Amino acid sequence: MNRQTKILFFLSFLLVFTPSLTFAQLEKKKNFKNFRKASLGSSNVAVIDANSGELLFGKNENEEKPVASITKIVGAYVYLNENPNLKRTVKMEAGDEVGGGRLKLPVGTSAKAKDFLCSSLIGSANNSATALIRLSGLSKNDFTRKMEELAGQAGASSANFVDSSGISPSNRTSAKDLALIGKKVLENKTICEIGGKKKYSFRINDGRGTKNIVHTSSIVSTKNKNFDVLFAKTGYLPEVGNNLIVKLESKQNRKNDVIIVTMGARSKTVSASDVTKLGNWVMGNYK
Repeated sequence: MNRQTKILFFLSFLLVFTPSLTFAQLEKKKNFKNFRKASLGSSNVAVIDANSGELLFGKNENEEKPVASITKIVGAYVYLNENPNLKRTVKMEAGDEVGGGRLKLPVGTSAKAKDFLCSSLIGSANNSATALIRLSGLSKNDFTRKMEELAGQAGASSANFVDSSGISPSNRTSAKDLALIGKKVLENKTICEIGGKKKYSFRINDGRGTKNIVHTSSIVSTKNKNFDVLFAKTGYLPEVGNNLIVKLESKQNRKNDVIIVTMGARSKTVSASDVTKLGNWVMGNYK
């Protein structure tokens, strides 16, 4: 193969295999307008391109805050990385109870492993999220170590995780790093699909009962002319207030996805409002 042929081969390779890396990234529109930080109710905000990880907007985005229940998306990723049998029947145990929001089922209630995973991501149940450590077969130390390893792989330098539910305020990172973690986690189609559901129902105790849960954020039911909500996860602790992470898809260009993190809002309503404002802004100012 001569030099010219090699060059042509290399250029053909680039055209075939790299367009998704090049053309999926967002670019500023000609009529780009900066967003006013003062119009947001959340104290810490980050908006990133879900393809490139580029920061598109930030407000105190590097300040570390408690992650709260958004921690659950990291635990879910680690759990699924252990290749569990999601159809396996498992039971709620007393050791799964850690306080806070919980799946309201008595100890000993049986369900599928997938139901515990869905309860964690949709209903933000702390006992379900804690059970995932036990169901993974890993020790708590090994599980949380893998959570921090995941954060490092995502490019998040500030992350610290001590449990899988987010009940501890020692689970901390910045809004920007949490967005990068979200980018990595939401590459998992199972997590993204579950976290976009408005509600979920499952059978308990070998079909003798049914449990219904609804998503903890109204944002998943949002109708918007500019974007669709692909995923959402809430979080709350008194030490930080209300947190929210979402993945949005542009209705004008389905390849244009963004991840938005808001932290420190006084209510879930404020979190959802901030996401809507930011979603409309980014879809209107980037292409």
